[in-house]
Amino acid sequence: MKAERMIKILILLQYGETLSTPELANELEVSERTIHRDMESLSAAGIPVYSQRGKAGGWRLIDDWKQKLSWLKEKELQSLFLPPAEKILTDLDIDISSKEVKNKLLLSLPEHSRQQARSLWERIYVDMGTWKNTQTDITAAMETLQDVVMNEQKAKILYKKANGDEKESIIQPLGLVAKASTWYVVAMNENGDYRSYKVARIKQISKEEDYFERPADFDLASYWKNSKKTFAETLPNFSVEVKVSTSAYKRIMFTGRFVTKTSEKGTEDGWAYVELTFQTEEEAVNFILGFGNQILVVSPKDLISKVTDRAKEVLTLYQEQG
Repeated sequence: MKAERMIKILILLQYGETLSTPELANELEVSERTIHRDMESLSAAGIPVYSQRGKAGGWRLIDDWKQKLSWLKEKELQSLFLPPAEKILTDLDIDISSKEVKNKLLLSLPEHSRQQARSLWERIYVDMGTWKNTQTDITAAMETLQDVVMNEQKAKILYKKANGDEKESIIQPLGLVAKASTWYVVAMNENGDYRSYKVARIKQISKEEDYFERPADFDLASYWKNSKKTFAETLPNFSVEVKVSTSAYKRIMFTGRFVTKTSEKGTEDGWAYVELTFQTEEEAVNFILGFGNQILVVSPKDLISKVTDRAKEVLTLYQEQG
């Protein structure tokens, strides 16, 4: 406890400011007598700390007694001071104070760079969570996954696929990836193929007694980037041209989710032509019906009949209920 407190004193003093005994005692929540004893211990350890008397006096370090990150370029320094994603740290069970991390980094900066670094912390905040706290609790799985990833130990998982089927597998976990607020574990399966498993779908996990040798040429970041690109390229693609009303156009363009491109040509009644791209025809039908009489399908022609058939089914459903 004493050692941790003296480190905090050094952090505070290395800003180059003079701090009084009452200020230090208040910051560290100890008595002024304790601060005096800590200062004596620091001095005895060879730390050049001294006391200035007078109204503006207090404790300070000899000027320039600190390490600086002066060899780093400006942009490199800024990257160090981007605020950490607190959700990521929480998921990884890394219990640290972002304020203390910031203070320790600031100590190593040249004086002229400190204000710019402080500005980054004051003006940028990284939130990796969702708007609603409805995510599955992955704490137990994450704890085990971190152990097996770091120790190159095999694990047995019960994994729920997208179609609802569950499969038990022995995997060789190679790394963890946080994509926005979702965690994935990249691993080698029993066939020696690389796979990405969504942590929230791991229903059970246990450590195996066997260990594995991590492939020397495996790079987690490169694998993930290539895997993401391949996944996007293989997604189903169903294009639809529609004519939309002014109100529907504003709503569609606001989200931009399915919009591929808009056309320069318009209609006399103020409607606009828009090309939309979906993964499946079913997705297209449901989306278009959601806008009621504000969207009209232009092509493909066979989609028109599918939309009208679905609309009739909805009408029949409500008529039967009546």
